[in-house]
Parts: sequence; C-alpha cells; structure tokens
Amino acid sequence: MNMFWTELTSHMCTTYATREYTARLANVPSYYNHRVEACMATPLKVHGVEYKPKWCEDHGPNNVIGHWEVDQHEPDCASYWIWYKDFGCTSLRSGQRRIEHYLENIPSGGDWKEFCATTPVSFRGMNFTGAHICFEEYHATWGHWVFYDESCK
Repeated sequence: MNMFWTELTSHMCTTYATREYTARLANVPSYYNHRVEACMATPLKVHGVEYKPKWCEDHGPNNVIGHWEVDQHEPDCASYWIWYKDFGCTSLRSGQRRIEHYLENIPSGGDWKEFCATTPVSFRGMNFTGAHICFEEYHATWGHWVFYDESCK
C-alpha cells in the first residue's frame, strides 16, 4: 500500500520548544481494517526529520488523523528564564538555598504551568529541566528552586 500524509497543520505550542502537528493519512483502501496501525507506522517528515505519530484517530475511511508533538526546530515555542533572585538560605542551618527566576516568552495560548515546569535552566553549576515550583504574580510567571547548599549548614 502506498499511504502518505496530507493536510499537514501546525497547532499551538504544548510545552517547552514543542508544537503539535496533525495530518490526514491518504490513499488508505476503504476495505482496510487496520487504519490506526497503519497510521502509527507511517512516518511524517517535519523540518527534515521523520517522526511517527504520538497517537491516531480513526474517523472512518479517508479520515484517519495522526498527531505529533515535534520538539525540534520550534523556536517560537521556546520560553526562557531571565534574571534570578537568590533569596539565601531557607533558614538557619537548613542546608537549603532558595532561588527564583522570571519566565519570559510563554507562547500565546500556552499553559504557563506547563512551560514553567519544562523550560530548562542552569545556574550555580547545576542544570534543571524546569522549576521545582511555579507560580504567577502580577501577571508574571516565576519558577522557584530549593536545593542543597553546603554554605547554608
């Protein structure tokens, strides 16, 4: 069978540097009963990279829709942390330090909690895949980290 994707559509950003795409699987024989399996096995090329669908919907012959979450070459979906504030040790001899960062460039329609939790950051020689705690204040999104610090003992 010579099935292929058509009607590729980009949608909103779903998480850090990731956008959802959909397409319709074409040239599926009307008698074929394994449409979802065919959908899941048929790759699609986006930005020069092949991806298999994350999930598929079967709405009948000639209406099988594939869904992808593409996490490469999506700069419009890339939020980032700007300046941070060191709040010092959480308490006397706690061994814990608290840092907060301000999150910038959340895409329109994006879930601030999701972007806060998945936007990576590095500071003080440590790397994090996202904030430990996220909150909004004055229409701004903030990430909060508490981590071990020997100087707080």
